[in-house]
Formats: sequence, C-alpha cells, structure tokens
Amino acid sequence: MTDHETPRGAAERQRTCAACGGAFVPGEHTEVEVLLDGIVRYVAVHPGHSTYSPAREGAAAARLREFTQARQAEEERDRAA
Repeated sequence: MTDHETPRGAAERQRTCAACGGAFVPGEHTEVEVLLDGIVRYVAVHPGHSTYSPAREGAAAARLREFTQARQAEEERDRAA
C-alpha cells in the first residue's frame, strides 16, 4: 500500500461473501471471520453467514461446554476445601 492509498475493508477488497458468493451492496453491513488456510486471513461474510461447517461449530460448542463445566466443578471443589 502506498502513502496515498486508504485502507480498504475486507468487503470492499472481496466484493463477494466468502460463504455464499453473493455480491456485497455498497454500504451493506458485513461480518468478518477468521479463515485459517495455512495463514490467518480475515474474510467478509453477509450477516448470519459462516464459512465454518455446522458440524465443526457444534463440536467446538460442545468442547466449550465441557471445559466450562469442568472449570466450574474445579472452582466448587476449591471453595469446599
């Protein structure tokens, strides 16, 4: 980027949603997701769209619930001791 260029957002650079391929309308609200494909990239998606598969999202949510429950049980044991 040269000194006279202004930084552009992911939606302006991409022009289409990373999840569905639909075009972005100028001024439209978009969301940004992290995409890991060997390097970290930030991609724009329409609100409610995701590049993550539902199965992967469900597995991550289940791991987070398990971690949270284990942490709460540990804190309760520490308080009881």
